[in-house]
Amino acid sequence: MKKQPIAVKLSLLLFLFLVVAIVYGVHGIYDARAHRAACYRANLEKLNSLEPSTATINAEVQEIQLDQDVIDRLEGTDDDTAIQRRNHTIDGMKVKLTKVNKDRAEGQRRTEQIQAELLSCLAEVK
Repeated sequence: MKKQPIAVKLSLLLFLFLVVAIVYGVHGIYDARAHRAACYRANLEKLNSLEPSTATINAEVQEIQLDQDVIDRLEGTDDDTAIQRRNHTIDGMKVKLTKVNKDRAEGQRRTEQIQAELLSCLAEVK
């Protein structure tokens, strides 16, 4: 009769280990999901912070297009005042183009950095 109580004790012990393993696994899955969600939230906020700079770049591009329209209208004129205005507009447009290119490069760099941070954060979960 002693074999039966040992078998019951072993069954209970095995059942207890199974319950602990399931709870541990569920807890791990929950932690991984929470960590992933935190990674996405943090990096989404960073990406959203880039939107104002994108809007600024688009506004600057529109200004450059307006400057190009002015230059096109002044093209082919012999009037010294018009030529000076055209040259001044061209110089201003060069400065704006340089700034837009620099802002775009910075935005691209920051986007790549944020994406790398997201991948790194997600890699921590595995």
